[in-house]
Amino acid sequence: MANTNTTATTDTATTAPADGTADGRPDGAAGAVWDALNAAPDGATVSALAVASGSSRATVTKALTAFADAGRAVRARGEGTGRGRTPDVWAPVAPTATTGAMDTTGAGDTAPAAPADDTATDAAPSPGAAGTGVISPDTLATAMQVLAEEADRRAAAAESLRLAQEEEAERRARVDAELRKAEKRETARVILTDLLSTVTTTLAAIAADDDEQVTRGMEDIARYAGSVRRTTRTTTGARTGTGTRTPRAAGDRGAPSPLRPLVAGHLNAFPGLEFTPGEIAKVLDRSSGAVANALDTLVGRGEAVLTCERPRRFRAANPATDRATGDGSTTGTDAGSPDGDSTNAA
Repeated sequence: MANTNTTATTDTATTAPADGTADGRPDGAAGAVWDALNAAPDGATVSALAVASGSSRATVTKALTAFADAGRAVRARGEGTGRGRTPDVWAPVAPTATTGAMDTTGAGDTAPAAPADDTATDAAPSPGAAGTGVISPDTLATAMQVLAEEADRRAAAAESLRLAQEEEAERRARVDAELRKAEKRETARVILTDLLSTVTTTLAAIAADDDEQVTRGMEDIARYAGSVRRTTRTTTGARTGTGTRTPRAAGDRGAPSPLRPLVAGHLNAFPGLEFTPGEIAKVLDRSSGAVANALDTLVGRGEAVLTCERPRRFRAANPATDRATGDGSTTGTDAGSPDGDSTNAA
């Protein structure tokens, strides 16, 4: 111990260290540790005192050891845990009334009383220290932020998917509407083309004063009107699924056939030329078999003449010559023709 100066009074004796102040506060870094220790009367760890005094842990430990040797500080040992032990806690010892700030006469012979709580904990834990199994506020805040961002991302993804589905539904609706429109126009074009051919043929029969052909033409036109009504109902009626249909006019095999007037019109347009069924089928965009059936029917009616068997060739009939020579009757078909028309070669 450093030499001390003793000042005697009538009832007390006060001692002060030679290298300290009159009130017992040490000089230098130890004084800062002393101030920090007295500022935490319930006790503090070495780490907390180092922060409070602005000193290193080594300086604080050395000062506390000196205070304990002088009876001015007491240390409560930390307790062991499953993962280590708790830090030691240091507390100041209040001076007695008879010894003043520091008593060197037996002060170190008696142990000062320990803090009331014999399991004292770290009153001021060092920065970053956390209890075992406890989530720090910063970690919890980060986790909450991540969850919020994930919720926002999922909501944005769901909204994007919904918009994409709506756009796809609108696109399909537009395509379906365009297909229905194209289907209706194509059906109308086919029907009107066939009807125009029939009307043209009928007008030619009227000009030629062919009452029989006029009658057949008017019957065909009347039947076409029914086909137009049926096709309109089919095109504009209820639809199921996404498939499309292309309704056609009446079949080529039924009487009256919508194909037969087209074939007759083609032959009449080129009265001096001969055609095979395949050639006419390419022009009319129909099957060669259906065209061949229509030609056989026309031959049976005397409206066409079979000019060659192999390959089969046909031309328009010339009433002035073919009927006189009987060409139509020799190459025509009988009542059992595919179109169901009886032979009318006269």
